Amino acid sequence: MIRILPLLFLILFLSTGRGLAQEQMTCGVATGFPPYQFALDGEPAGFDVDVAKAVCARLDASARFEQGDWDNVVSMLLFGRIDMVVGMEVNAFRHEYFEFSAPYTKRHDVVFVSASSTVTGVEDLFGLVITGDRHSFVELLWKKEGIHHKIRIMQTKTKEESMDLLARGETTAAIMPLEVGKYLARQRGLKIRVLMNPDPGSEVAIALRKGQPELLKRINEALREMQSKGEFDALSRKWFSDTATQSQE
Repeated sequence: MIRILPLLFLILFLSTGRGLAQEQMTCGVATGFPPYQFALDGEPAGFDVDVAKAVCARLDASARFEQGDWDNVVSMLLFGRIDMVVGMEVNAFRHEYFEFSAPYTKRHDVVFVSASSTVTGVEDLFGLVITGDRHSFVELLWKKEGIHHKIRIMQTKTKEESMDLLARGETTAAIMPLEVGKYLARQRGLKIRVLMNPDPGSEVAIALRKGQPELLKRINEALREMQSKGEFDALSRKWFSDTATQSQE
């Protein structure tokens, strides 16, 4: 019996240790989407990354990040390889597959041109090549207005590539979220202006697989607490700037 006691104490110690271990949440984020989600010195960074860290801390969990191409990140959530995706825009199509937290910010798709461009309206883009996101608000608006076939919208692998093409004059305009364009232009010392900003804004939230009501409730509680303490305003001041662009709306 005496010989068994040390073994029992060891088992109890190890079991207690596991019970006290901090939970880990795996968060999916994209690369190449600054200042929301990108890699900085090889580590995930950005507005959405900071939101995920703050939410996980309130869940008494450590945040572990899986970062990659956006479509791959979404697939990882769909197939249960990660716990959440932060910074996903909410729409009816995605509601078929995921549960969403309360929205914590909005993103606006705009059309950027070089500050020196002679383009003054959408009609000046007819017959020209521009870059843009797949199914962006602007593209859907142009389809609704029946003019999308007059403008060639070219997809690029990253927002950086779109901004580089605009900087070199190889494209006339670029459709991308307002803060993303401003951040990339500031990085490159490129002066840009907003040609049009028709987007009322898409709500951005944390996405989960369906069937996790308790986790969703805890995340929403964490987001409400962050809102009440002004943390989203502080993160906006940290990551967003109004100094990189002149607006023409």
